[in-house]
Amino acid sequence: MSAVNQPQFTISVAAEILALHPRTLRNYEKAGLVKPARKGAWRYYSHKDIAWIKCLVSMVHENGINIAAIGKLLGYAPCWEIANCPQEKRRACQWWQGQQGN
Repeated sequence: MSAVNQPQFTISVAAEILALHPRTLRNYEKAGLVKPARKGAWRYYSHKDIAWIKCLVSMVHENGINIAAIGKLLGYAPCWEIANCPQEKRRACQWWQGQQGN
């Protein structure tokens, strides 16, 4: 498993990195938008999870898309099409880069 995919951040650390409340991360998980690794009752997030959550936050706060709508839209199109990310933002996105190899 690469370092990017290695779950290493607890929910409190991930929330601090993202400047979010841990409840927000739990809401994303409950909506099926993120699935952190679990070790017992503890959630662990990877760098890739953090990058994806930054994209989610962008869709919610910059584009005004609600969480339920994001879940439905992701069934039809990748996030960069939903959020209409510019090419330079896509190049910096680990999720977009990962899809280019598929």
